[in-house]
Amino acid sequence: MTINLQQELTHICEKYNLKEKAFENFEKLYLENYNEDPDFLNGYKINELKPIFDGYTFGIQHHFFDCNINTRISLYLNNEIEIGHLIPIGYYILEANFEGEIVDDYFVMERTKYLDDINIVSHFQHLNKNIPLEYFKRNHIQYQFVSYLSLSGTLFVSGQYEMAGRFVFRAYVNLHETGSENFEKEFLKKSKNFLKMMKNYLKEKNLI
Repeated sequence: MTINLQQELTHICEKYNLKEKAFENFEKLYLENYNEDPDFLNGYKINELKPIFDGYTFGIQHHFFDCNINTRISLYLNNEIEIGHLIPIGYYILEANFEGEIVDDYFVMERTKYLDDINIVSHFQHLNKNIPLEYFKRNHIQYQFVSYLSLSGTLFVSGQYEMAGRFVFRAYVNLHETGSENFEKEFLKKSKNFLKMMKNYLKEKNLI
């Protein structure tokens, strides 16, 4: 039964060429972002890195999010691969539904060339530096989104993972209701990346 299920899920991924699409989309993402931001890879050069297919994960009947297939491409340092040190410095996720339609994708660098100890706290601090000050005023429509964003990070750091997941979900809902056009572009980009990282981590570690 387990083998049949594994074969069926693998067949879905192969049928829609999700592995190939993940590599293609990652290369496109890299080229687009590197031209705008040379530090896109946190100080690393593309020739120092090797992208490796790292498998599929399946989200089924989750009470917060839709069913999906995540195809993961992990980035490793060439010199670390040579000595057998296989700890990724970052990863790219291509998210699709079970009909093979691409739903979303995102890229996360977990290490920098100058600082390896990157964790959720540092991501949170980095995000806070880009929040426009007027968003903290209650009479601004962005206030509620910023509050949800802040609470999700604070609750996560406090070990309240279930509640952190709820506020991640509320932030997504509020962002949809408020409209992306009402947020400063750079802050919106970093907020979405932060929420995506939070959601992915909480789900992968079965914390929600």
